Amino acid sequence: MIWLFQFLTLVFCLGPGNTVSQTSSTPLIVNGVVGESVTLTLKSPMEEKIMSITWLHDGKSIIFIEPNEALNRVTDPKRKNRLKVTKSYSLQLSNLTMADTGPYSAQITTLTSSLFTNYDLRIFRRLRNLQVVPHTKWSKNRTCEIHLTCSVENPNDNILFRWQVSGNTLQSEANLTISWDPKSFDEETYTCVAENPVSNSSFSVSVQSLCKSFFQFSTQQTQCPAETVRNLEYASFSPGNTVYAQVTHSNREMEIPKPVKNNDSTTIYSEVQQSQEKAHLFQDNCPSQCHVSC
Repeated sequence: MIWLFQFLTLVFCLGPGNTVSQTSSTPLIVNGVVGESVTLTLKSPMEEKIMSITWLHDGKSIIFIEPNEALNRVTDPKRKNRLKVTKSYSLQLSNLTMADTGPYSAQITTLTSSLFTNYDLRIFRRLRNLQVVPHTKWSKNRTCEIHLTCSVENPNDNILFRWQVSGNTLQSEANLTISWDPKSFDEETYTCVAENPVSNSSFSVSVQSLCKSFFQFSTQQTQCPAETVRNLEYASFSPGNTVYAQVTHSNREMEIPKPVKNNDSTTIYSEVQQSQEKAHLFQDNCPSQCHVSC
């Protein structure tokens, strides 16, 4: 009868929404993904008969288990359809939301003791739409200077950025500034790597290709000798996307209403500032396909 009194007391204390005290122990950190499932694995003591197991979130009961009666009672109605108990009494949460973040505990009650196992559930979003924004210009000494900025769609999700070249990390941040000499034949590829605890993504940029595109455009200015190209700015791009560019002249404007499609290379749409007249420009990665009309 003593164990029955203890059991009934526990049921009363762990009813829906009631807060219980927890023993202090180092929690097991578990990472989950928004919209996916996660399992909080429970290791139950095999030497003693388990009378009940109570799972808690932020100190409040969310599900009550009686192994002898094969009874699982969800005490958090808001998550009734998202909580599941495995055969080993581990807790599985499905369709995770950011509200599921926080401390969890499993209280195992036997005839002689009550044992707590603590967890710290952290929820993250998978990285999406990694983009690199390059801003390119010619310096006074005629070298190509590029400022690269790496970003993702969900930037506030504990994301770490780093830039790599030839497998070596240059710096651990989203921005990178580099220069390239058009007289050089070196082909350098810079890779932005973004990662958080549940996913990672990377995107590579050829500095030579970016600078050559601008250099090829600049060499076409013989059709308009009075013009000089000052700088070239590319809007953001990611794998499979179009690269947009803007070229600023000293006194003239040009813009492109419609691009020319090319399946073999990346199309660059350019807009150049003029004073009174407009002309059309399209430029591909291939030098022979760079056209300017003034």
